Amino acid sequence: MVVPEVSVSLALYDYLPNIIWIFGSYFLVSAVKEEIKKIFLNILILGISMIFIGGMLKATWKLAIAATGSNISILNDVQFILMGPGFFLMFISILSVVLGKRGSIAGRAAGIASLNKAFLPLMVLGSLGANICLIILAKRRKATVALILYIASIVMSTSMGYVGAKIVAQSYWVVFLEQTANSSSVLVSALGSYFLWKAGKKLKLIIR
Repeated sequence: MVVPEVSVSLALYDYLPNIIWIFGSYFLVSAVKEEIKKIFLNILILGISMIFIGGMLKATWKLAIAATGSNISILNDVQFILMGPGFFLMFISILSVVLGKRGSIAGRAAGIASLNKAFLPLMVLGSLGANICLIILAKRRKATVALILYIASIVMSTSMGYVGAKIVAQSYWVVFLEQTANSSSVLVSALGSYFLWKAGKKLKLIIR
């Protein structure tokens, strides 16, 4: 495993997207909670929590390297086991909102194979699927800003995935740029959830 070149301040910076994720998730849950069945709401919260924990463990891995020089690789490896199914659960739960009463649990991630390769495609599929469903919801609610932000989030996260496959984030500045891109992508998605929630509130006022 390649050990990144990180300082304590750079490692702490990697906690930022996780903090942003919590704020964005609050607005996402608020935006869909009245249209989603309880079981799918619980699935959504579970997925959000798994992604958050995975991100926190990765940041902690970097902090341990910077502070003590210890490479506790399991903290980095386990992120895929958590984030892969986490994004997929998000996708399933938001899809249930898009489909209404026709929504159903499509399936579960099966088996534990290679830590990274087995769960990375699941994470990509779940992230892409969740964002597409959010774009559909934003269009339904005429939340144009949210729609644009979710599209931007897809472009940014896809670009990050492509660049990440080509470049190993090892040197200090490459790690810094990778974390900045990640924070920006999460921030864009979080803002999208905020505007989706805001559009839902306006729609309720119009209906009343």
